[in-house]
Amino acid sequence: MQTIPEYICANLDTGQSIHFAPDTWFWVTAISGEDGLDVSISESQSAGQIGKSINGRAVGSRSVTVTGDIVGDYDTSERLLKRLIQAGAPLRWTKILGTERWYLDGEAQRLPEVDGEPGLLHFQFKFKAPYPYWRTEETVTTMLGGLDSTWFPTPVSTAGSWYISQYRQSLYTTVVNTGNQETAFTLDLRASARVLNPMLWHNGTRTFIRLNKEMLPGERAVISTEEDKLGCTYYSADGSEQDGFRWMDYDTDWWMTLAPGDNVLRLTAEEGRENLTVTITAPKGVASNV
Repeated sequence: MQTIPEYICANLDTGQSIHFAPDTWFWVTAISGEDGLDVSISESQSAGQIGKSINGRAVGSRSVTVTGDIVGDYDTSERLLKRLIQAGAPLRWTKILGTERWYLDGEAQRLPEVDGEPGLLHFQFKFKAPYPYWRTEETVTTMLGGLDSTWFPTPVSTAGSWYISQYRQSLYTTVVNTGNQETAFTLDLRASARVLNPMLWHNGTRTFIRLNKEMLPGERAVISTEEDKLGCTYYSADGSEQDGFRWMDYDTDWWMTLAPGDNVLRLTAEEGRENLTVTITAPKGVASNV
């Protein structure tokens, strides 16, 4: 039997949300734009060429139109809908399928229109998602370097000898993207002792992310390739933070992603690689349609 999806629309500024489901006052009766995407294709043609050559392609943004009914507590429900979905407010549209939750981030393209008769109100609004792919709320974190605990949860440095932890020695780590689209990620580097110029190498794209800095004990760098979070935040040992962009290598691939399937990554440093604990975190799945 086909699962009937439920939806949640959340205003990320206020934290308010509306749950659209059969057991609430808000019902979704029709929705368009969830599937299908426009792809812009650029072409060129040389003199004497029959037909054209494709030079590149780009996936456009996604527009979702939501139509539904308000079936109870009419005045309060209408005010909530109009207060939640406002011009310029950051919105998250979440689709719930069983135990899975997929979401789009964006803002209102058309504010709610509400009409109807006593006992039943109809509404419609339109949502624009600049990043068009659905992402899971659930994330997956993979360790690229650091101490793997064995018997005890707290890792203790033992200079590579087996006691209660062991340093992850493998130069290459495979990170799996189970979705059908590329996904950005967050890289978290933590130094337990001196580290010089740590670097992440992507074996598939032959590109890298490199921090040109000496990291001292207790310092941390968080680097994101997500479009709305692009950059580096650097944390001192005392917990204070600053913009770390100035220490990023000029040739850093800020658009590095994890391709669907296996991604082979390598963690290196000019000095002190064994003093790094590094994790990479990405959505469990990214898909064009759900």
